Amino acid sequence: MLVGYEANNAMRNSGELGDFCRTLIERLANRYIRQDYHALLFSTRIKKTYSSYFSGNSNVSTYLPVGASKMLPEAWLRYRLNPMLKTEKVKIFHGLNEELPYHIGREIKTVVTCYGLAEHHRTSLMDSLLWKKRMHYSFSSADVVVAVSEEVRQQLLNEGVDDQKIRVIGVPDHPYEVTDEMVEQYYKLYLSLTEE
Repeated sequence: MLVGYEANNAMRNSGELGDFCRTLIERLANRYIRQDYHALLFSTRIKKTYSSYFSGNSNVSTYLPVGASKMLPEAWLRYRLNPMLKTEKVKIFHGLNEELPYHIGREIKTVVTCYGLAEHHRTSLMDSLLWKKRMHYSFSSADVVVAVSEEVRQQLLNEGVDDQKIRVIGVPDHPYEVTDEMVEQYYKLYLSLTEE
């Protein structure tokens, strides 16, 4: 099973969210090594601290923009991934940063994880409007939207996200903790999407 990840947080974020993303990817790769699981990480750049984080894991591959795409890495991540996803035969794409590439093909199942909506309304008006547009696209086009808590699920419902798409996978009161149960829930989610 090839799972592509929007991995900017895993490769660049040194806070709790980055730790959560790295830990989830690493534990899935280590736990399901015999089940044909392979993670493809797509990031605009890698923070030096994390450049070798996954290098010892044969179940994880990292992709960065090359050539002219280096000049506009965010555009590469949002608009230019589809041919690469098809070439690599990715079956599932998981937006760990609450975003999906635009115009992703329907043959690729999509998952977006949402950590909470309130924090995004504190930025500038322009940033808030752009974020809202990208989130609306991601939440409406995703096959599954994962909420890290019941509270986040309620926020998503208030934003008009279809309840049938939402799955709560998280640890109450500890949204960035990765447990064995959570790893198993994500893997089962991926399996269910490949069987549809």
